[in-house]
Amino acid sequence: MGYRELFLVLASTVLLTLLMTQINRNTVEGREALEQLEYEHIAASMAQQFIEEAKSKKFDAQVGMIAPSDMPDDFTPWNGLGHGWWENYPNFNDVDDYHNFSQTMYVNGSNFNANSGIPFNVSIQIHYVSDANPEVAVSQETYFKRMTVTVSGNYIPNGITVKQVFSYFGVNM
Repeated sequence: MGYRELFLVLASTVLLTLLMTQINRNTVEGREALEQLEYEHIAASMAQQFIEEAKSKKFDAQVGMIAPSDMPDDFTPWNGLGHGWWENYPNFNDVDDYHNFSQTMYVNGSNFNANSGIPFNVSIQIHYVSDANPEVAVSQETYFKRMTVTVSGNYIPNGITVKQVFSYFGVNM
């Protein structure tokens, strides 16, 4: 075997090594992207779980105790949103009880709230909003409340935020 053949064997070995390295790198990056997508899917599901839970609650603690002509002035004041000292999650009775709620939930497989697993931080804010611009919180009582659920964790660098507007008239936007 001459030098020319030896050089071709070495060159082909180097090229094959570079090709295999690139294939391995692409495989690892693909797996990481899939894992990231799975974590984001879990976070979005977790946020949606809280929204669905809140949909089953009353719009306001005062609903059923005040006359319709007095509303929304008799709703819970905008600066008093949140659960009462006697209320604990998951036994909230109205939407604004979730205001300033935060909890670390652990995911083990498909089981939320397991005692071990991957930690996700859930934080919820409730604000009154107007029907004309539901993105902007207002400092008065209205017929609309916006729930913002943010789920973050070590594997979700920017977190996932899901919003839902609740209406006293029963129409969720």
